[in-house]
Amino acid sequence: MKKIDLIALDLDGTALDPQNQVSPATADAVRRARESGIHVVVSTGRICGEARDFALMLGTDDQMVTSGGATLSSVSQERCTMRMSMPWEAAVRASAVVERIGMITMVYVGETLLITPYDDIEFGKYKSNEGYLSSKKVVPSVAEYIATNHISVDKMFIRSQDPVMLVRARAQLEQIPGIRVMSSAADNLEVITPAADKGVALGMLCRELGTDLDHAAAIGDSENDLEMLNAVALPIAMGNASAAVKNLCLRETLTNAQDGVAAAIDRIIAENG
Repeated sequence: MKKIDLIALDLDGTALDPQNQVSPATADAVRRARESGIHVVVSTGRICGEARDFALMLGTDDQMVTSGGATLSSVSQERCTMRMSMPWEAAVRASAVVERIGMITMVYVGETLLITPYDDIEFGKYKSNEGYLSSKKVVPSVAEYIATNHISVDKMFIRSQDPVMLVRARAQLEQIPGIRVMSSAADNLEVITPAADKGVALGMLCRELGTDLDHAAAIGDSENDLEMLNAVALPIAMGNASAAVKNLCLRETLTNAQDGVAAAIDRIIAENG
């Protein structure tokens, strides 16, 4: 195995514990890795503002892969430094589909989250971090807002506790040309441009930092991590990862309830010598 110069960390189900917190053990491991000369970067489906909050808690590098690979963002600049948006017409059609079905949805536009008043109530039940609150923009109809203002959309995040509704929405969304549908947990769908994924974006980030994917490791747990894990030299699955992720990875660590990221990072530091 080549020396690892960079470790990419997914957030939900990976670097965050089951309560969506950063454990002291994980933050300590990130600090040790960076002190040993390894870049540690966040690679998440979350928007820049939310990702930034967790990057600061973790103590990771300034550059982040955000919005599921549709954007690169800077912690210090608090903004996207690169965007790969989906076609405008596809975004209008996709947002109209989920509004018609009646699913709660966030639409990512650069540093802004577009949501309806209903979405605001539902997401507000469990989202209270500063990054979410400062990113959100409430509009009467997201589909209408995108259509009227010709907005470039980076990502859509759709949430439901009803598996039948998720299957129905996915089937309708997958008929729309110019978008890619995936998931980061059993209760959601994510929509981005087919040109974007965490692997492509991580390759761009590696070049910015003067390294490459052949010297990178990544740790993840779900469908939206597959391209990133497939792209790096050392893919590591969380103990709580899906079967598809575990089958792809060279290594498996503990679960996110057992500080699996810290254990994986410490092993890499030891192997790097």
